[in-house]
Amino acid sequence: MKKTEVSCIFLITLIVFIKNSLLSEATSAPNSVLDTTGKMIRVESDYMVVPVRKDLGGDLGLAFIGTQVCPLGIGPRLNNDSGLSINFFPVNSKKGVIRESIDLNVEFTETYTICQHHSNVWRLDHYNPQKEDHMITNGGVKGNPGRDTISNWFKIVKYGVGYKFVFCPSVCNYCDVICKNVGVFVQNNGQTLLTLSNEPLEVRFKKV
Repeated sequence: MKKTEVSCIFLITLIVFIKNSLLSEATSAPNSVLDTTGKMIRVESDYMVVPVRKDLGGDLGLAFIGTQVCPLGIGPRLNNDSGLSINFFPVNSKKGVIRESIDLNVEFTETYTICQHHSNVWRLDHYNPQKEDHMITNGGVKGNPGRDTISNWFKIVKYGVGYKFVFCPSVCNYCDVICKNVGVFVQNNGQTLLTLSNEPLEVRFKKV
């Protein structure tokens, strides 16, 4: 067999292998999370988190938990006030698109004048896998997946006409974790706050 024929066969084989690999990856990849216009949500782009239930308030932002100052809780703004935009940072930072059921960090992009010593990254406050009731607050750590950051990882899952946040981190294979929806509870002052719950909060994502 001539050298040119061998080269052609090798090239064709390589092209078929790459094509099949790409098709396999595309087939196995989770669905992309979509914004309110039907476009794919992308890493480090700004979005507002909009509750589907309008009676809960406006877009998500930071809020006081009872009378404590820090950390701050997270929930729909009262009186339909404008919320805070967020970025998503998946565990695999090389992926430019946010996909369902993938571990990710959630971070408010705007600086808040209160609790400046706390980051804007979402986390479970005082995480304890033996305890089911946890508030979602600011003060988390972005990146560095593993045992020390287990409380900072959330997932987005399709739910109803929108999506829901879920806490069920898979960034630590040997860690004892809990898996639960992110829902809400209402404080005495009427402020709704995010917490782990059996009943999820249905949300949509609006591009800023």
